[in-house]
Order: sequence, then structure tokens, then C-alpha cells
Amino acid sequence: MEYTPMPEPLRRAVNQLVSEAVERCQEVMTFSAPDVVHDWKRMTLYRATDAADTMVGVSMLIAAYCEHTGMAPETLRGYLQLGQQHSRADGPQEEDRAHLASLLGQAAPAGSDEPGVLSDRGRVRRMALFTGREVCSS
Repeated sequence: MEYTPMPEPLRRAVNQLVSEAVERCQEVMTFSAPDVVHDWKRMTLYRATDAADTMVGVSMLIAAYCEHTGMAPETLRGYLQLGQQHSRADGPQEEDRAHLASLLGQAAPAGSDEPGVLSDRGRVRRMALFTGREVCSS
């Protein structure tokens, strides 16, 4: 495999989009502050989904470049980690509810996996900061 740097126009576009996503993530933190009681639910969800959508745009822009340069479709699908797809339209899943229960110090819903672990989308989060225990991926 030949390794080449990201083309400069693509790099600039990716950097701009990532900066926008980071700004939205920072706004999530701002709207989750204790003194923003009146609007935190609406604004944190708006900004978090804005950031997620922007990062999907980054992924698709890079994927379009990979496709343009002849990357094999199966390789591109693997790099896009399509098995980790989760639609917001599906709403919170059982492990999201279990994670919330863990954060709130409540029992996990019946039938859910170990509290504090999110692996539905192919990732495991370390919850040591929130639960006092470390969860390791396999």
C-alpha cells in the first residue's frame, strides 16, 4: 500500500469541519453547566447531534476521496465501521439506559448488560471516572 499525505484542500476542509464539531461539543458542556437549568435538555441534544452530524460529514468526505482514488469498496466499508451504525431514530437502547442507571447510582434495567459499559456501536467506554471502576475492552 502506498502512503501519501492527505491532499491540502481536503485537509483544510476536514480541519474546518472538525473545528466546527469541537465547537458544538464545547457548547454541550456549556449548556450542561449547573447554571443553565432552563434549556439544558434541548440545547445539549441539539449541539450533540449537530456535532455528530458534522463528524459524519467528515467521514463521508474522506470516504468520497478514498472512493475517488480507487479504494476497494469492501475496504472502505471496513474503514467506515458500518457494523457500528446506530440510528438516532431508534432512540435510546437498553445499554444506554443501563449506562444512565450506573451514572445515577441506580440498578440497571432488567436484562441489560453490565452497567457503565457501552459496546453496542462496537466501542467500549472506560467508566472509571464515573463509577470508580475500570472496564476493559476485550
